[in-house]
Amino acid sequence: MIKKIGVSLILCVFVFHLVITALYLTPFNPVKAKYSFAVNAYMEPLFSQNWRLFAPNPASTNNQFMVRAQFADGGTSDWLDLTTFMIDKNQANRFTPYNRLVRIQRGAFTSLYQTDEVTLKISQKIEEKNLDREDYDHLLENERTQKKDEYAQEALNRYAQSYVRSVYPEKDIEKTQIIMQETKAVPFSEKDNEQYEREQQLHEFKWVDFVEVSPVFD
Repeated sequence: MIKKIGVSLILCVFVFHLVITALYLTPFNPVKAKYSFAVNAYMEPLFSQNWRLFAPNPASTNNQFMVRAQFADGGTSDWLDLTTFMIDKNQANRFTPYNRLVRIQRGAFTSLYQTDEVTLKISQKIEEKNLDREDYDHLLENERTQKKDEYAQEALNRYAQSYVRSVYPEKDIEKTQIIMQETKAVPFSEKDNEQYEREQQLHEFKWVDFVEVSPVFD
């Protein structure tokens, strides 16, 4: 009896996750518009996915997160690359927890720097009809969007602090800080120009107090 209940619960969770994922990935439609806030809250950042590999708006930047630590003795660590080694581990073996862990960074970037479809549609309508943007601030910037950003930053900080702890297991860590380096792709018109320097931009996050977390990285 207990086994049947357990199987039924797992099946329900699987079906729920499948339905939410399908709704999350479908093109913009009335159903998605109505439930987008709840769907995005469930999917991001851990299950975040997108189709930005394809036209009309393909991804055009490489994003690299780095973290440094401030110790109780006043010292500060070098910048640690959070991104490259995780991508390498994920590509080496897709069937490991790294496949999900690497999504935390991508999901956080999506939550913080990419506009969801509902907000994007509202912005487009405002521009098309030349409306006063201030009248729609409650839709574009609201408690939900603020909480989404806060959750993304918290998840990113916990992720980074877990890595810092694994690198410095014996250190007394007080604070950590993250930066994101955004590097634009080489334009097609410059593809043969070996001297072309790609545009880079740094996004600096605030220092945050260290919260003791279990290291999940080897």
